[in-house]
Amino acid sequence: MKLKTGWAIAMIILMSLAKFFTTAHPAPMPRRKEGLHKLQQELCKLSQLITQEGPADIKEILEDFEHDITSLPTLYYTVKDLKSLEVSSTLAQLYSGLKSFMFHLDWLQKKQEESEVDFSKTKKIFHKIQDISHTVLRQIGTVPPELVYPTLPPLNTAWSMYQATMEIHKKLFNFCDWYTRALGVLKHRQ
Repeated sequence: MKLKTGWAIAMIILMSLAKFFTTAHPAPMPRRKEGLHKLQQELCKLSQLITQEGPADIKEILEDFEHDITSLPTLYYTVKDLKSLEVSSTLAQLYSGLKSFMFHLDWLQKKQEESEVDFSKTKKIFHKIQDISHTVLRQIGTVPPELVYPTLPPLNTAWSMYQATMEIHKKLFNFCDWYTRALGVLKHRQ
């Protein structure tokens, strides 16, 4: 009798566990479309922050101004490329680009601080990019490999610091514009 009772209790426990595991579901992940929409909005806000924190006519300045920080992310995409985008590769490229801009802004911020130049604008942009990169990372779900960062040139004068700031802002603005469009295309495909 003891054997049958022990076996019956074990079966009840096993059946309860089986029922628990078949009905338990992981916490719902944010829907991809909503995540892409949020990222798109955040990139728009970053673009606005760049234009607000820069000179009054930054869009015109950005078109005419040319400095050469070759280690910044470059974009060689066309409108045709929007048709062949994939979510995972686009998010991975967005993440690595954001990390690169964070590296460059951190470099610029340190140089501004050393020169006793107000770096609050650079800091705001840096923190916004940091927030967006965390959102992208949640969408990706895995941590991409760490980037290798180059050695950057010294910024010895106020003029070279201004040039570097304008170049970073110009490329970051264009980067945001492209990925805002790319995320919009991907969002509508979902």
